[in-house]
Amino acid sequence: MVDHSLPRCKLCNSPVTDSIETEIEYHGRAKSGKYIEGSWICNDCMSERDEENKVSATLTTQDDMHHEHIGTADKSDVSPNTPPADETDL
Repeated sequence: MVDHSLPRCKLCNSPVTDSIETEIEYHGRAKSGKYIEGSWICNDCMSERDEENKVSATLTTQDDMHHEHIGTADKSDVSPNTPPADETDL
């Protein structure tokens, strides 16, 4: 039976502790964690949250790369050897 005096993870509701002694005492029944931003989060949930944030950041970065802001071309952007669009054989 788990001691209900331990704080609970705000994400998974597991008993959480930041004390090694308490963790030993409740081995297998309490998770290690931290008190962050006014609530307890177990290390398992922190790892999952961090992984989700990494994936989200990666997707955002990739999305930014694929949605470049394209402006008007300047004459210096085009090679003098490039034929005008109406003269190409497309």
